[in-house]
Amino acid sequence: MSEAETQIATAQAPRDPADEAMCARARERYTADRKSRLRRRRKRHAQLPNLIIIGGLKCGTTSIHHYLGLHPEIQMSKPKELNFFVSELNWDLGLDWYASRFDDRFRVRGESSPHYTNLPRFEGVPARIHASLSPDACLIYMVRDPIKRILSHWVHATGAGYETGELVEVLSNPDSSYINRSKYWMQLQPYLEHFDREQIEVITQEELQSEREETMRRAFAFAGVEAGFSSEQFDREWERSSAKQGGKYQLMEKLIKLPGFRSFDRNFDRLPESMRWIVEKVVHDPEKPPAPKPKLPDDLFETIRSHFGDDVAELQRFAGREFAGWHDYS
Repeated sequence: MSEAETQIATAQAPRDPADEAMCARARERYTADRKSRLRRRRKRHAQLPNLIIIGGLKCGTTSIHHYLGLHPEIQMSKPKELNFFVSELNWDLGLDWYASRFDDRFRVRGESSPHYTNLPRFEGVPARIHASLSPDACLIYMVRDPIKRILSHWVHATGAGYETGELVEVLSNPDSSYINRSKYWMQLQPYLEHFDREQIEVITQEELQSEREETMRRAFAFAGVEAGFSSEQFDREWERSSAKQGGKYQLMEKLIKLPGFRSFDRNFDRLPESMRWIVEKVVHDPEKPPAPKPKLPDDLFETIRSHFGDDVAELQRFAGREFAGWHDYS
């Protein structure tokens, strides 16, 4: 897609410089693949996935991606975020390129791309997934307390240098990506037009943290593999927010934008699990407590909370349960 076409496609989305910067990074990661003639070759065991984690951003998608990939019947993509079904990002790379990320010798093949629930910036994603994958493909939607997600998103965006605005001014905008990405029921609506209720599983980050074994059994059963599988590596938490405002993380973010380090950014997820965990411990320091979140002024907190009453109620009704650890949005 040309730059002009991209601008037209995203024109209806509100101007959001931080989100635009984050999305540009997601597309830039695959620059080398666009230039390579080899990307059109379909590998011997290439097969399209049948499990997609559709978001949300800062809701534990990295951790559950790793936990799912530990199961012997499941292959999760490397890199994690392919963002293939977003036309403005990597749709132009083609189905053969996408299928080459997966191996048909695994019963379940999956990927995780939080930009699949980034309305209104990226539309048409559910229709592309439905048209491209098998009719019985499964979708997992990771969610989190909306306000906690917003603040984690803010810490991530400011730590990575995407966000340069003032917190109160930016979060007072009801059309910002911070607000919209926490409207989970709104983001889920286009998927319900293409997928049956039984094909969508909602899991909260809070459940994944406090009831990990039980939550993973539910995820494995939903994916159609042996639900009793467990691993000592379930104790690992990936990309904790403790590092987002730390010097190591910010130095890494600056380095990977340099030409000589871009290949490391693109290929990090392809490293063996043990090597990735060494880097994870250095950069994100999972032993540290979560990074302190900024405190919202009381009036802004109430304003933001008011945006999510109906959305949270409908999502909990869809999921068939109330979500423990969330603020009261009633």
